[in-house]
Amino acid sequence: MKLVQDFYNKLAKEIRTTYFPNENHGTTNNKNYWKATKVMEDFSNGVLSYNRLIKGLSTYCNETKENITSIVNKYLVD
Repeated sequence: MKLVQDFYNKLAKEIRTTYFPNENHGTTNNKNYWKATKVMEDFSNGVLSYNRLIKGLSTYCNETKENITSIVNKYLVD
């Protein structure tokens, strides 16, 4: 599986804008925000599998796996 250049930053920006629009990265105490950030970082660093990324983001963003998959897949190269 290949990722687009700057995968983490692009995905994180969309996830944060969509699901955490009122959170400030420097000052938020929202545990789901930080857990979502962690799974994105871990996936982009090769620590987590694609399935764990989707499951984690759907849980922490309170969204369906299908919707999360459609967002993540924008940043994958065929």
